[in-house]
This record gives sequence, C-alpha cells and structure tokens, in this order.
Amino acid sequence: MSRTALASSAPPLVRVGETQNQRQTLTAVAKIWDRFKEATLNRVVALEQAVMALLEGTLSDEWRRQAEREAHKLAGSVGTFGFAEGSRLARTMEQMLQAEAALGRAETLRLSELIVLLRQELERPSTVQSECESLPETTRLLLLVIDSDTILAEQLVTEGTAAGLRVTTAANVPTAREALKREQPHVVLLDPSLPDAAEEGLALLAELTGCIPSVPVLILTAKDTFLDRVEVARLGGRRFLQKPLPPARVLEEVIQVLKETRAITAKIMAVDDDPQILATLCALLEPKNVHLVTLEDPRRFWDILEESSPDLLILDVDMPDLSGTELCRVARNDPRWNELPVVFLTARTDADTVHRVFAAGADDFVSKPIVGPELTARIVNRIERNQLLRSVAETDSLTGLANRRKSTEVLNQFFRLAAHQKQPLSLAVVDLDRFKQINDRYGHLCGDEVLHYLGGLLQQSFRREDVVARWGGEEFIVGMYTMTREEAVQRLTRVLRTLRAHEFRAVDSSLFHVTFSAGIAEYPADGTDIQTLYRAADQALFRAKEEGRDRVLPVGWQSAQTRTVQNADVVVVDDDDALAGLLLHSLETRGYRTHWLKDGQAAVEALAGQHPACKAQAVLLDVDLPGLDGFSVLRRLAQDGLLQDTRVIMLTVRTTEAEELKALELGAFDYVAKPFSPPVLMQRIRRALRS
Repeated sequence: MSRTALASSAPPLVRVGETQNQRQTLTAVAKIWDRFKEATLNRVVALEQAVMALLEGTLSDEWRRQAEREAHKLAGSVGTFGFAEGSRLARTMEQMLQAEAALGRAETLRLSELIVLLRQELERPSTVQSECESLPETTRLLLLVIDSDTILAEQLVTEGTAAGLRVTTAANVPTAREALKREQPHVVLLDPSLPDAAEEGLALLAELTGCIPSVPVLILTAKDTFLDRVEVARLGGRRFLQKPLPPARVLEEVIQVLKETRAITAKIMAVDDDPQILATLCALLEPKNVHLVTLEDPRRFWDILEESSPDLLILDVDMPDLSGTELCRVARNDPRWNELPVVFLTARTDADTVHRVFAAGADDFVSKPIVGPELTARIVNRIERNQLLRSVAETDSLTGLANRRKSTEVLNQFFRLAAHQKQPLSLAVVDLDRFKQINDRYGHLCGDEVLHYLGGLLQQSFRREDVVARWGGEEFIVGMYTMTREEAVQRLTRVLRTLRAHEFRAVDSSLFHVTFSAGIAEYPADGTDIQTLYRAADQALFRAKEEGRDRVLPVGWQSAQTRTVQNADVVVVDDDDALAGLLLHSLETRGYRTHWLKDGQAAVEALAGQHPACKAQAVLLDVDLPGLDGFSVLRRLAQDGLLQDTRVIMLTVRTTEAEELKALELGAFDYVAKPFSPPVLMQRIRRALRS
C-alpha cells in the first residue's frame, strides 16, 4: 500500500506543540534575565546619575549622549523580559534626552519621576518567570513508544528517563492518536505489527513521516522479512530494529536519530553592541537548530562575515562607529553577499528609520523589544524562503541534480582544496549517445525519462561528497575529489554497464536501450582550473564518440590503430579472434590501453628480450597457443625478469590443480578458467594493475 493511500485511510493527526515551544522560549528568556538583571540595573544607575547631574546643572553633552544610549538600550531590551512598561518608560526618557534644546526644570523633574518608576518596574518579578512557572514541564525531548509489550515499554521508560528523555507509552494506535493530540513527540518508536492492527500501524507510520514537519519513526518489530523492510523504507521509517533487542540498545538508536534530525539547519550572524540582545537571540534561536555567530564590535564585521558564511544576517540599526545600515550596504556591494537575507533589529519604528533600513537593502525588520515567537517565526520563514529560492536557482528541475551554476561553485571550492592538500581531482563529462534519435523516435517524454533515470543513477553511484550535475541537454558532469583518472574510469564504466542493461519502455510498449560516452580529465595533470579541465575531458569525450560511442575514455587514450605499442595497460595473447575481440572491447570501453598478440612466438618477440617492442602492466595469456604455448611464454618472461613489473593472468580451458600450481610456480599472478565472467575477469585485472 502506498504512503498516500495509507495517509488518506485514517483521520489527520492533530499536532500540538505550542505549549512545549512556549515554555522553551519563556525558560530561555527567564534565564537570560537572571544573567543580565544586574547589568540592566547598572544602566538604570547610570541614568539616575545623569538625572542627578542634570538637577545640579553639571550634565555635560557627552554625559547626556551616554545617558541617551543607556535609555535606548533599556527601551530595546527590557520589554523582552516581560517589562513592557519599562520599555515604554525608557523610550520616553530617550526621546527627552535626544531633544536638542536644553531641558528645563519641569522636564528634569519629569525625568526624575520616570527613573523612579523605571527602577520600581525592573525590581518587581518578571512576568516571563511567572508565565513560565504556570506552564507544565515539557522541556525535555519526548519519546512516544507505541507497543503492546507492556514489560518492554516500562523498561524503555526507565532507560529513556535515565538518558534525559520524557517517555510516554501507548499500547495501541487509538491510544497513540490521543497522545499525539495532546503533545507532539520529538521521536516515535513503533511496533507496526500490533495485534489486529497491522494496517493501522503502517498508516500511522505514513502519517508521522508524511506530515510537515515530519516526526522521525523507528520501527521495533519481531518481523524481519525483506518485504517488511522494503515497506518500512517506502513509508519513511528511520530505523528497522528487530526484536528481541536490549532496551539500552534501542535507546542508543533513538538518541542517534534525534541527533540526526536535530542537526544544524542554518547559520545566522548577529551584530549588536548590546551583549544582552545577543544572548537573547542565542536563547531564542539555538533551540530551533540554528547556529548563531554573534559580534559586538561592528568594526570586525567583514572578517567574521567571510569566516562564518552565514545563511542570514541580523543587524542592529544603532551602533557606535558603524551603523547597521552601513554594514548592510557593504554586504550588498559584494557579489557574494548581495543576496544574503538581512533582518534589522531596531527600537525605532518611525517612517524615516524604516525607509533607511529598506533603502540599505534590508529584507525585513523586527522592532525592539524582541518578542520571541515573532522573531523566530520571521527568521525561520526568511531562511526557508531563501533556501527554497536558492534550491530553485541551483537545481535542475528535471533530474533534481545541481545545475551548472551551483556545480561550478562547488568545483571551484574543490580546486582550492585539491591545491592546498595536494590531492587529485577528476572531472568527467558524460553525454548520452544519439539522444536526438531517442527524442525523434520515442518522443520527448521518453527522452525526459532517460535523462531522469541517468541523473538518479549517477547520483546513486557516486559518493555524497562528489559533484553530480546536469549542464544542459543530454550532458552531465561528475567531479570526484581525491579520485584519480583511472579510478574515475572504473567507477563510471560500472555506471555505463548498468545503464546499458536497463530497459526503457516507449509509449507504444516497445523496449529500447541507451548508452553514453564519457571523457575524464584529472587535476593537475590535465588542467589546473575548471575551464581547462573541462576542455580536456570534453576532448576525451569527443574521442570516445569517434571510437564508436558506448565507452569511457581518459585524457591521452589512443586506439590500437593510431598509437605505438611501446606501452600498454593490458596485452591480450590469444588466438581465438572472437574471445580476443570481446576482451579488447571490454578493456577499451573502460579506458585501458590494449594490444593483441595471436601466438606465443609473437608474444615473446614483442614482450621479452633486451629491447621489447611492448611494455605491459598486465598480460592475459592463454595456455593453448600455436607455436610456443602459454607456459613457455610465461617461463621466458620470468627468465628476463619481466614479472616484477608485469602481472600475468593465465587463461585456460583446463582447470586441473597441477596446471594451476605450475602456472603459479612459474610466476603467474592469477589463473582464470574458461569460460569466465567478463565482470569477474575485469575485477581481477584491476587487482593485478593495483598490485
């Protein structure tokens, strides 16, 4: 049953997590208030001293500006901690101190009244703390165990509690649904084979993994057929654990999944000269899986920006030395950062300030004092929107692979890394053979299916750190860091073999096959930047097309007809034309340089002696040859000391133990009986070449 069918067969889940999120936010803010309460009251002291000096007529202009800055910081921060009236009082004081005209007796007395009210406001208990205490305790991560085995469930509760989790249990799906309505778990452990409710268990799995955001689900079951595993994988299960399993081991897997799902999703850089604001941002955003880089000194802005490479920038408007609007303009003037989302924090919400921040390039602004839910919602929405736009701009819509722009950016990073660490970097250019004929004969929908399949095949066949991209039309590229040209040829040849064997079905139900050609170049031998390396690989691709398509060739490869035979990767010595042709084709389509000799005497003349006409890394040597047999050829190669550098693999129809021992005693590297499997033989050849 499909995930869609399962999800539609049961009532929708009601996801309730507001209480938990609210408590987490309030708890974080309350802790920040405890940490900065004394520093905040010290700012009040500075204001009291300024008002006293004003009453005595000794307040200097500098002292007045300092008092104004203190009032500004108080106005922008104390409201976050539940002192909304405190923010209003501080803002009134800031506006009075900003006035250019001298303050008269009435204004001074008014300031005195305001400072008294402000101190009284800040010394009372914070409303944040009282709100926090009124909510239930839900700060620990929640595990929901859905299993009819009550003994196991109790053991998991004990183990989970010891590991710092909250654990609730449900013996059946209806009970689990009621629990899900009350509170959203961070992770679920489910036995889908509940008594008389297997379909309900799978339906619940589909709902949990299919909703947004999804809930990670681990399966713990006594069933262990391959079809069970396939079904769980299709429905999005994160682990498949088989009973019986010790509860401690189960909890290890649960915690590992929690770590995976709570990985950092974004990096934010915040610049504000008020450490209290920065601490508040950390407390609010880090529980949302955000890594926050903070900076108090705006003069270090550029260095920290380049070092951290954030996904979003938070700037305070009013800072000493450099304002947030100036920093925003600096970022917008650089091509690397001109699309970086920028959110301003400001205690000023007048039309002039709003106009200035947007004119500087802001994407959004949040007024101080910070309201936790509003800030986090705006930040998370802005990041998700930017990631979506970036994904659209960087992804090929048909195959889901990176496009030319994105892959070029990553490849350039690889080039810098390869140069720094002295590592190889191979680049492959892959082009489907006769793709226009596929479109013309079977239609563009079939052509799109071919492109989509090849894109997925390439992505599955290479490492996660490799770059796989579609550069347009039927052309793909693969960048392989730390992989040599020869290794890249072998890896891509396996992909070609898989594609060659795949059957595509046209609209008229006819079946057809496709192949590709590819060229591979290696840094630094074939090029030191992406342009030269691409040109070299493209030339190798062109050569592959000339040689008959359906092959992978490295830079520098030459056919047997055009190259001298002084050097070869593999020499085939066999008088069977059909078998030799098969071996040569298999080797050459994998990028190996080859040479064919038909009899033993020709092999000795070409390979042995003081001045051999051909030097080979490996020789496929048939035992039954006209003239000199394979053992005679092997003996001559051993006498000339050639087996130190050349690996000989004997081929024979006879498979007696005595013959195999004789070959190995004479110095053969390997012994293969006919008929043989070409893929197995290719593997043995690769092993011989690597030895």
